Amino acid sequence: MKYLKTLSVKQLLANVKAGDGDAFGEIYRLYRKKVYTFAYRFVRCAEDAHELTQDVFVRLWESRGKIDPEKNFDAYLFSMVRSYFLDALKKKTRMSVYRAANQGEPTHNSTDQYIELRECGKIAMQAIESLSPQARAAYLLSREGGCSHAAISQQMGISPNTVNNHIKKSLGHIRARFRYLSPDTILPALLIIISLTPELG
Repeated sequence: MKYLKTLSVKQLLANVKAGDGDAFGEIYRLYRKKVYTFAYRFVRCAEDAHELTQDVFVRLWESRGKIDPEKNFDAYLFSMVRSYFLDALKKKTRMSVYRAANQGEPTHNSTDQYIELRECGKIAMQAIESLSPQARAAYLLSREGGCSHAAISQQMGISPNTVNNHIKKSLGHIRARFRYLSPDTILPALLIIISLTPELG
């Protein structure tokens, strides 16, 4: 609709928040290329960038009630792209770590990347196993269980501050295991550290 082109972004966002599908279509038209370009910087694949762009706009519509027209919309939108990318990276890397650490041999010919990832996976798992029982429990409840610090505090009968300290020390302990890796192994190690980092709170 032509009148939409006369509205400011703030006005469009206010309409989107109220459930206006036409206003959402205009926001999509205005920001689609920007979001795609930003997504492509992360994934370096046109098909994946397109899919990520679609996911972001679907999520934007689904969570339209949270939109604040007064805040920087570009920053809000691009933070969604970053969040989607990191979530996907964490899931992908966790699966790779699990498979690499538990398979005796790869199904295809061994590659340097596979070997590096497998070795890094073993280092990470050994680091987790070497944590104190309480620190390991807090860390795994956060990472695997997706529990908040408050929920972990309640389950373990310790203060939220103690939970936070356990998780911070655990992550530092895991990072220390990767400190002396060769430059060629830094990327797999970095991906694993990202995948093992629990959400805050």
